[in-house]
Amino acid sequence: MPSNADIEMRWVEAWNDLADIIGDRRDVPCQLPDWSVIDVEECQGRLQRSVYEVYLVQVRDGWVGHKKGVVVFRSVASA
Repeated sequence: MPSNADIEMRWVEAWNDLADIIGDRRDVPCQLPDWSVIDVEECQGRLQRSVYEVYLVQVRDGWVGHKKGVVVFRSVASA
C-alpha cells in the first residue's frame, strides 16, 4: 500500500501532466477509460479519486471525437 505522500504525489503529477497538455484552455474534452467524456474540472476530480482508490493514472493528449483533447488511462497498481 502506498504511503499518503506517495498517493498525493501521484495525483499532483497527474494534474501537472493534464495542465501541460491543456495549457490555458478550459474547453478541452477529457475521455475516461470507460469512454465517457467530461470537462477538465471534473477530470481533475476523477484523477484524484482514482489515485486515492490506488489506481495508477496517466493522461495523454489525443483525439476525443473530432476534437483535440485528453485521454485518461487507468490501471490497477500492483502490490
